Amino acid sequence: MVTSDSKLHVAHLVNYLGPAGKERGIMKLIDNIDTERFDNTIICVNAIREHAGMDYSRFRIINLEMPLGNNFNLPFILKKLFREEKFDIIHTRSWGTLLEGILGAKLAGAPIVIHGEHGTFPEKWPHTLLQNLFWRWSDQMVTVSAELGKKLSNATGFPFERMQHLLNGVDESLFFPDENLRSEFRKRFEFAEDDFIVGTIGRFYPVKNHPMLYRAAKRLKDRGENVKIAVVGGTTSPVWQKEVDDLIAELDIADRVHLLGFHKEVNLMLNGMDLFTLTSFSEGCSNVIQEAIFSGVPVIATRVGGNPELVLHNETGMLVPSDDDKALADAIVELKNNDEKRKKLRENALNNGEQNFSLRRMIERYENLYIDTYRRKFPDSEKLKKMKALNV
Repeated sequence: MVTSDSKLHVAHLVNYLGPAGKERGIMKLIDNIDTERFDNTIICVNAIREHAGMDYSRFRIINLEMPLGNNFNLPFILKKLFREEKFDIIHTRSWGTLLEGILGAKLAGAPIVIHGEHGTFPEKWPHTLLQNLFWRWSDQMVTVSAELGKKLSNATGFPFERMQHLLNGVDESLFFPDENLRSEFRKRFEFAEDDFIVGTIGRFYPVKNHPMLYRAAKRLKDRGENVKIAVVGGTTSPVWQKEVDDLIAELDIADRVHLLGFHKEVNLMLNGMDLFTLTSFSEGCSNVIQEAIFSGVPVIATRVGGNPELVLHNETGMLVPSDDDKALADAIVELKNNDEKRKKLRENALNNGEQNFSLRRMIERYENLYIDTYRRKFPDSEKLKKMKALNV
C-alpha cells in the first residue's frame, strides 16, 4: 500500500483481534480518528477471534496467522511488511508484540515507534529487563492510566516521567441512561421490576476474578439480602465453564446468580442493572467501568490498576480491596439501602466521565500523540505541513 503524503499511516500491531478491552479500544480509535489526517492498519500476528459482537469488515487488517510461541523469523517478516507498506508510525501493544514488533520496526527503519501498555504485563526477570530495554527503544511509551504507569515503573525501573498516560474513552451516543432499556432488560431475562440487580460484564478468565463476586453473593444470601447477580459474558473453555458451574453449586447460589452469556447490546445490559461491579485482580483502563458510568450505573470496583482513576471512592463510586468478598458484600448492601447515595454517585460519575474520558477527549489525545511524536523527530516534515487543518 502506498500511503498518502498528506496523512500519517499508522500500523497497530496486536497478537489477537477479539472482544477484549485492548482490541475494542483500538477499533474504537480507528473508527473515530480523523481520516483526513490518518490512515490506519491493524496487523494481527496470531489470530482473529470471531465473535458475534465484533464487526471487522470496516477495518484494514493484515492477518499474519503466525503460530503461538516465539518465532525468530517474525522480526524479519515484520521488517519486510513495514518497508513495503511504508508506515510512518508503528504502534506496538503489550508484551505480546513488544520484542518482535520493535525489532522489526528498527530493522525496517520505521520513522516512529510507539509502544502502549494496557494492563497485565510480565512482572518477573528477565521479562522486566527486556521491557525496560525495548521501551527505551521506542520513541514514546504510552500507558492507559497513570496508576498502571507507576506499577510498570516500579516493576521494571523504566522512568515514570518518560510515559504518557491516555485514558480510554466512551462514545456517548452508544452509552447513556435509559429507563426503557431497564424495563426491556428485565422483561427479556425474566427479572422483576423491583429486583435489585448487581451485574458484571466480562470474560470468564482468571484475572477477572468472578469467584470474588460469587463468594460475595453467598454472603448476601446468608445475610438475607434479596440481591440478584447478573453475569454477562462467558468462555469458550469447557474447563473454565465447569469451574464456574462447580463453584456456584458449591456455594448454593444458583438461585441468585444468572449467567446470561455473551451479548453485544452492552448499553441494554448495563441499564438493566442497579449496580455494576468489577472484581478483577488487574486492570489497565477498564472500558466496561467507563461504559457503566456513562450508562448511569453506580460502580463498585476493586482497587487495582487504573480503577482508582476512573472511580473516586465515595465520590463517583466505591472501591474495595482486591479479592475481598466481604468488603464487596458490605459495599453492595450499603448502596442497596441508600438510594440517595446511589443517586449522588451516579450523577458525580457522569459529570466526571464527560469531563475526563469521553470518546472525543480520547481521540484528541491519540491524534496529538501521533502528531506531536512525529513532529518532535521530524520538525520540518513536508508531510505534516500538508496535513489538512494542521497548524505547524
